[in-house]
Amino acid sequence: MSSALQIFTKPNCPFCDKAKDAIQGIGLSFEEHDVTACRRNADLSVYLSGVSTVPQALLGDLHINGSRDILALTAAARLKPLVMGVNTEWDVDVPSDADLAAGVEDIVLHTVLPESDGTRSDDPEEWALLHFYKGFFGFWPNAFYYLHHWPEAYKLYVYAHNIGAIRGGLEFLGAPVVIATGYATSHAHGCNYCQVHITAGRGEQSLAMPKLIEAARAGKAPADAPIGPFELALADLAAAATDNIVTTEQLDEIRSLVNQARISGADVDTNITGVSMIASAFGFFNTFNDLTGVKVEAEWAKKAEAHAGVTAGRHGVSEDRASDNLDHDLPEGGPSLDDMIARYERLVAEAGGVEAFALRELGIMPSWIRLWPKQLRARHILLYAETMQTRDHSPIPSELKHLMARVSAISKGHDYLAAIEGFLSYKAAGRSAESIQRVRFCFEAARGRDTKLSLFTTREHAALKLAWLSAQTPLTTPRRFIQPALDAWSPVELIHLITVCSIAGMVQRFAAIAKPEIETKVEAFFAEYRLMTDTLAIRYPLRGEQRGEFLAHFSG
Repeated sequence: MSSALQIFTKPNCPFCDKAKDAIQGIGLSFEEHDVTACRRNADLSVYLSGVSTVPQALLGDLHINGSRDILALTAAARLKPLVMGVNTEWDVDVPSDADLAAGVEDIVLHTVLPESDGTRSDDPEEWALLHFYKGFFGFWPNAFYYLHHWPEAYKLYVYAHNIGAIRGGLEFLGAPVVIATGYATSHAHGCNYCQVHITAGRGEQSLAMPKLIEAARAGKAPADAPIGPFELALADLAAAATDNIVTTEQLDEIRSLVNQARISGADVDTNITGVSMIASAFGFFNTFNDLTGVKVEAEWAKKAEAHAGVTAGRHGVSEDRASDNLDHDLPEGGPSLDDMIARYERLVAEAGGVEAFALRELGIMPSWIRLWPKQLRARHILLYAETMQTRDHSPIPSELKHLMARVSAISKGHDYLAAIEGFLSYKAAGRSAESIQRVRFCFEAARGRDTKLSLFTTREHAALKLAWLSAQTPLTTPRRFIQPALDAWSPVELIHLITVCSIAGMVQRFAAIAKPEIETKVEAFFAEYRLMTDTLAIRYPLRGEQRGEFLAHFSG
């Protein structure tokens, strides 16, 4: 190879052009591989990066993920020293064509995950959910056939988050804006399952939404259309939350447009909060559905494609299961939706309220929970604690769950969430010296670097790699990156891991909009142990930063 820096690109790609211009602008050379030139180049890009988009860059064994990171590294004056310090190279000629093809195969996990049919559940606490989805969708969504393997997470997610988000969204935003924001955040993520659901879910009103958004973006929205400049700005906010690129300027623009609101009579901050709830709901489902690869219900898939041009994509269509799985006598009795919500809120109230509950379960009241809508806060802390702390109903230790959430946050550039999840993993592990090093190097482990130094087990390496994969957009599951999890964890355990990644995605979308500040206790912890909070630096450490400290630790 003529250069240590290898870049995979394609012609007429504006992101590739920006990345190359930035690299050349600081005087660096690179070797370019056109993924459209041959199958080998296309496969190499995915095989070495795990990501299906371009540009992708390789610097020795260090993968630089996309134009955004390349531009950020050049702006931070980090790319040149990274290139100057490289001492290993990928030999792109080594993997055979057959190995490449096998390694990049998208293993859609619905082919290996078991289903759990909750449509005829004998748990009275689930009956209200069947009635809810019978009225809301007309069927029980296919995604639940997998989430139902963790019944506590299934019930908590819907009762404690989804119902509140939907009710609040419809009340404050109005149905058209709920549809627009759900579609925008799912489109930005690349989740075809959720795009079909949000497009087909409300009939003609939702099937028209993609074209209404396009018209508003072109400045051609009819005066009587529900989507105008303000509503479009809210949809764009949801999309920006997906990639953690919400800016103060974007929020200011939304505030300047509120007088043009076509539907909502609520104040602008209520609208923004409503968007954060819808975006966070889809943060969970975009992640869960793309990781499981759940098939799309046939009737809705056909409607979405025929009327809105939205396809099922890699998910495929469940032709073998019609959308009539609730067309039977549903059980009556059991607690109602509101009974279950009240029960969950009572559990937190009996602990002394949200802050007391958080201190008991987490040892800290996280800033993002303080910013969560007050009326939903108790439900949220219960959902988070029950899914992320050690529980009898989950086989995954709490420390690993928080490390996975930290890896996901680092991957997405969430400095705040990466820090708080690191602190929570340290606390969950009993505040040991080794747990500090696990906080420090969990991302290194997720990316397969320095694995020989035994901070993590094979199972933990696989779980952390899955967490990294869960943060990619569009999210695919190439064999080379998903196989370790398939080998190390049972199918039902894998659903628990996927759910943890999805909880992380939910919190990330909210935090991207709410912008919580790092807690004093967490800041002190990171300062005491010289842990970095800059996720760009964690992803791409210079010599003497992460990996230098890593090796120093193990050499005594």
